Amino acid sequence: MQKVRLGVIGCGSIANGYHLPAIERLENVQLVYACDLVEDRAKNAMTRFGFASYTLDYREIMADPNIDAVCIFTKIEAHLEISLAAAKAGKHVFTQKPFAYCIDEGKQIVDAVRQSGIVYTPSFMHAYFPESLAARRLVEEGVIGDIENVRILNGTQNPTDSAASYGGCMMDIGCHGMDLVRFVTGQDIERVWMQNREGAAAPAISGTTHLNGDERNASLTYRLTGGGVVQHMVSWSHMGATRRFELEVYGTKGALYMLNPHLGTPLFRLSAGSAFDFRAEAGEPVQVEPEFFGERHHRLFFDDLVNGTSHSKNETDGFAILAIVEAARRSMETGR
Repeated sequence: MQKVRLGVIGCGSIANGYHLPAIERLENVQLVYACDLVEDRAKNAMTRFGFASYTLDYREIMADPNIDAVCIFTKIEAHLEISLAAAKAGKHVFTQKPFAYCIDEGKQIVDAVRQSGIVYTPSFMHAYFPESLAARRLVEEGVIGDIENVRILNGTQNPTDSAASYGGCMMDIGCHGMDLVRFVTGQDIERVWMQNREGAAAPAISGTTHLNGDERNASLTYRLTGGGVVQHMVSWSHMGATRRFELEVYGTKGALYMLNPHLGTPLFRLSAGSAFDFRAEAGEPVQVEPEFFGERHHRLFFDDLVNGTSHSKNETDGFAILAIVEAARRSMETGR
């Protein structure tokens, strides 16, 4: 396979603003179909990014034997149907997160992916950013020692009344933070406790329960497999000047500060024993290589298809996040 022949399903704001500008830069991708239920969106994507054609029906893409892969940039309610169709048609998948509404849907997708042998990559973009990669490397090298505590903030400035239409802050943006914690620490989350503002919905949870909610704020505590504790705050309508993510990782030998708004660098390292002063000699900015927004994220997926490698996230990563969200919903319901 010299070039991956691609169909993109869903040509809305996330496709136009993040995914397609990165994909069109890649030399090993051939843009064949732009697909959307709204014809103007499909036609505009075709014209702007140079697709060969457009369609209003994703099944046309699945029926084309020349298509190698699809990108699913629809809302979550279409993910199961399109993912199963792609697996049946033998098309590799790059999909928006989260990849399913509930645990049972997630299991269906995982089973279909493994039976078909396709590559299935959920889009958790933050783990591919340069500062995230540098932080993961420092943790792996033991620079900060054993991880004891982590603090992460997801803060966006969405309209306050829109959280429910996106499934609540935890399902829509909190899942990015869950994945980032797993990636940077190199550990799984094995225990979850969730609290949020009194009055938010807490539906009874089963395997078929849709995990969408209406919460604008969530406070989560995780226990990592290595014993460390994580505090994760998610805010749908945060009005302060924080970045979308702030991450602090505290170890037995030092700490890492990622995307701290008070620093002039995306990643800062502080050694144990130094004062809590970002100008301290014991601390230093960590150099990261700039890159076009999202290019590495997408390049690795298509390189995997061309070269037979496995450098992208997979269905296991997607299901892990779904399981964490499900556990958080159960915790919200029971108080445990």
